[in-house]
Amino acid sequence: MPEKISKESDQQKKRLHPLLIFFLLLALISTLGQDYLSFKKEEECYFFGFLKRKEDTSKQKVTLEQLIFKSLQDYGVPLDSIHKYKDEEEVFHFMVNLPSKKYHLLEASFEKKLQESKAKIIRKEEQMRELKKYHFWEVKGKKGQRLILLFSCEEEITAEKEKATPRERKNKVAIIVDDMGFSLEALKELLSLRKPLTVAILPFSPLARETALLAHENNLEVILHLPLESINSLEASDGSQEIIRSQMAPEEIVNFVKESIERVPFIKGVNNHMGSKITTDEKTIRIILEQLKLKNLFFIDSRTSSKSIAFREAQTLGIPSTARDIFLDVEKNEDYIKKKMLELFRLAQREGEALGICHPFPETLKVLKENFSLVEKLELEPVFASRLLKYPKSEKERE
Repeated sequence: MPEKISKESDQQKKRLHPLLIFFLLLALISTLGQDYLSFKKEEECYFFGFLKRKEDTSKQKVTLEQLIFKSLQDYGVPLDSIHKYKDEEEVFHFMVNLPSKKYHLLEASFEKKLQESKAKIIRKEEQMRELKKYHFWEVKGKKGQRLILLFSCEEEITAEKEKATPRERKNKVAIIVDDMGFSLEALKELLSLRKPLTVAILPFSPLARETALLAHENNLEVILHLPLESINSLEASDGSQEIIRSQMAPEEIVNFVKESIERVPFIKGVNNHMGSKITTDEKTIRIILEQLKLKNLFFIDSRTSSKSIAFREAQTLGIPSTARDIFLDVEKNEDYIKKKMLELFRLAQREGEALGICHPFPETLKVLKENFSLVEKLELEPVFASRLLKYPKSEKERE
């Protein structure tokens, strides 16, 4: 009898196994189905939620900067034609050299790709200078990322540009425009003058590299506008809070000068921004000048203090150098600026040469546009600031 009960129990277990498996599979399929529906509805889910998180993570890995860089490569732009850097605000800047024809081919599809990635162009400008056209894009990503693109495009013109050599004149006048690097529009105004101006660029300005590139490619002279501490220790109101201070250790000063030089390409020389305190401090100004000498850069003393010894020290160290004669726009008044400009021209007539410094104020740019042509009537030759340098005598000449 017990054997019979045991056999019946075994038979019942055999019948239960397939049913159990069937119900388990049914429950699993039902659970997965519900999870999938939640996934499609973008509600909380488990298994498919893991896949979604994995997918989202992979999407997040592609930054706006990476998208731009990859897209440029996909369009066949050579690596050596793409120059990339990140400024102190963590904003990426791309400077891209390519033929105009290629730019026009990629422009529309490039914009489309940006839109697909939820990025948009918030500012777009273009300028034509000589045989080059410049396209400036400011791009904003979906997470607030910002990025600057500057396309430098060669126009397909086969005729060689004639370079007329200007008649050598006895009296020369040079003008430096300080505080550049904040606006490409200001540079555009200066380029429209078609005169040999020198632009002095602040190293920590947001568009320092772009300004230097455009100025250099359009035959303007580029110098570094090095920020130095003033006597009253006031910070500059133009964003140049990073300055060389008298209490800095020598190695800090050296590193600051080196970094500033690296931030502004194509420079041939340096002039000081503010600096009424540093340019009267022999020890500090010598540390700075020695770095300029190592880089074969000339120095122009902006003479922000009547007690400045910077020019004298530069000459002692054997650095080609000179000093400013007249500030044109101490007052932002058109009549005052015009008066100072004529004063500069008259000084050049009397002394054979003169050097003026101004700033990209709207009033100054207007006076320059309306009155710079006077140099022709006064028989002056407008030149770069480097043409007015004094070259120190060699040791043999001094003996």
